[in-house]
Amino acid sequence: MHLMCHDGGLQALVRWGSAMLELAHYRHGEESVDMIKEAITKLKKAIDMDADRTDAFWCLGNAYTSLGFLCPSKPRALENFTEAAKAFKHCHDKEPTNETFKKALEMCDKAPEYYDGIQSHIANAPGGADGPGGRGGAKGATSSVPEWVWDVGGWVLLAGAVTTALLIAKASSTAVKAATA
Repeated sequence: MHLMCHDGGLQALVRWGSAMLELAHYRHGEESVDMIKEAITKLKKAIDMDADRTDAFWCLGNAYTSLGFLCPSKPRALENFTEAAKAFKHCHDKEPTNETFKKALEMCDKAPEYYDGIQSHIANAPGGADGPGGRGGAKGATSSVPEWVWDVGGWVLLAGAVTTALLIAKASSTAVKAATA
């Protein structure tokens, strides 16, 4: 009974973190960043409870990737991409034949290049980095992010959420089979 309770709490944390990450794509600016950071907190708690949960590491990798793209500072963005790569590598090490985990690692390698492209677009947009509402403006660093970046980020988060849901379902069915065996 205690194991099921522990597993239920663990699943709740993973689902909570995943939901926070998914909801972050409906927010803008600091509100989105805060939701992603809250998701990271929940996912780290889940990982502290069970370091073998690839679904928790998968969500954590997606959270760090999303956070990296929202950072106005490239060094901080690179730190987030590095954390994402660690999480995805853990998943890949646990399930080396999983193509999703392999693709996530490949995407992490390209993240700095994508980040540079997004930042260049922001800087060249009307009211870019030094204009009103840009990084130097009163609204803060993330308010200059063009709408299409939020759309792309939303699709990335949605894909991560769907994959996470599938991983959670797989883990749940495996746990049920193990409990009934």
